[in-house]
Amino acid sequence: MVINEGERCSLEKQGFVGVYYPGTYRTDRAIIASGGASCDEKLSVAMSRFLRDTGYNVLVLGFYMWEGLPDTLVSIPVDYAERAVHWLKDEKKIQSVAMTAASTGAGYTLLSASLIPEISCIMPIVPFDYVMEGTTNSFKRLGRSVYTWHGQDVPYSPWTLIDEGLPRVFLGAIKDKKYGLRRFMRYGYDHNPVSEESRIKVENMHADVLLLGVCDDDGWPSEEAVTRMVKILKEAGYSYRVEHHIYDKASHALTDGLDELSGYAKWAFKNMLPAEKKYPRECEEARQDSFRRILAFLEGWN
Repeated sequence: MVINEGERCSLEKQGFVGVYYPGTYRTDRAIIASGGASCDEKLSVAMSRFLRDTGYNVLVLGFYMWEGLPDTLVSIPVDYAERAVHWLKDEKKIQSVAMTAASTGAGYTLLSASLIPEISCIMPIVPFDYVMEGTTNSFKRLGRSVYTWHGQDVPYSPWTLIDEGLPRVFLGAIKDKKYGLRRFMRYGYDHNPVSEESRIKVENMHADVLLLGVCDDDGWPSEEAVTRMVKILKEAGYSYRVEHHIYDKASHALTDGLDELSGYAKWAFKNMLPAEKKYPRECEEARQDSFRRILAFLEGWN
């Protein structure tokens, strides 16, 4: 589906792929919003709906899976976000830029803010704070980072767990009652080692930060990541505003636009998130609460 609204940005003209939606509220500010893993343009735009409905200037930024971009999570330039920030400031005369996204996009947001000082407010939703090795959709290791910065690999943790063989890894998840097949990804993140070198250096950010995680996240350990980052920022004497919340009963799908899901994304939402089946009311309440928290946090953004 092609989104006809908004101003389209391309690699050829602006150096990044995205759609810019001008707003009418606090027009000197703009929010860069991205999707997550397996989120194409339609879903990425839908995830930013509550921000656009509030009236903010929103640039929905594609980093993969969009038309014209690769469909594999490997060698994704953080330069896209840097170019987007400069475009907003230079072409749209935006004074302050925020960034938000969920899941894989939350990691991209954290990494972008750690490298781009002009990003002054971020709201990573169900984030993970380590950069991993890129893989194919069939879990083949690629020996390169998921992200690059100015043409160089961002330090990453390799997926050494895959070397045990996928059948053995799947069997390990299935046999462990804590996981099961539907929580295979969480099993992988819990059992694959990570290195300090690959940790996203959140202490280098120059941004207000709101971190939202989910207790016993089905996708990856966002609850551990949020707790860890808050501790690191506190110990570093971080001078910007830090708020966080971890939902007791919620799912990894802590985002807007779920009613617009189709294809694999719709199937995954219904079948691969046990929390949605176990706590449907609480999951929806958490989503609505997350929107309120984000909007309230933005009100305090100077």
